[in-house]
Amino acid sequence: GMGEANATVTVLAIFDGTASIYFSTGGGSIGGGQSHESIRAAAQRAVIIASEVQRRVRKVISYPLPKSGEVVFYLLSDAGVFSASATQADLSAHGHPLSKLGSAMQDIITQYRFTQAKQ
Repeated sequence: GMGEANATVTVLAIFDGTASIYFSTGGGSIGGGQSHESIRAAAQRAVIIASEVQRRVRKVISYPLPKSGEVVFYLLSDAGVFSASATQADLSAHGHPLSKLGSAMQDIITQYRFTQAKQ
């Protein structure tokens, strides 16, 4: 989830290429991974990158929303739910250990925008 000034954006990626975007203010985008290869590939890339940062996450049993300017990652596996967070500014600097995952999740949003712009 990404905390914006007055809303939260949640991006979901599943290894089968399912990708969804939800806005706390209502609405979102679902099903793009089934009909657009670019969205499916972006979701699968994000899941692979998530598996690479497992040592940076901790197991959690609560799922708070991000504060404004914060990004919270939740990784669901057979072993439970794991989480890590960072500020959007730190992720944007590309030196943060979670920057690659942040970029991968942002790419899902970008691919949805591209496909919606073409319609």
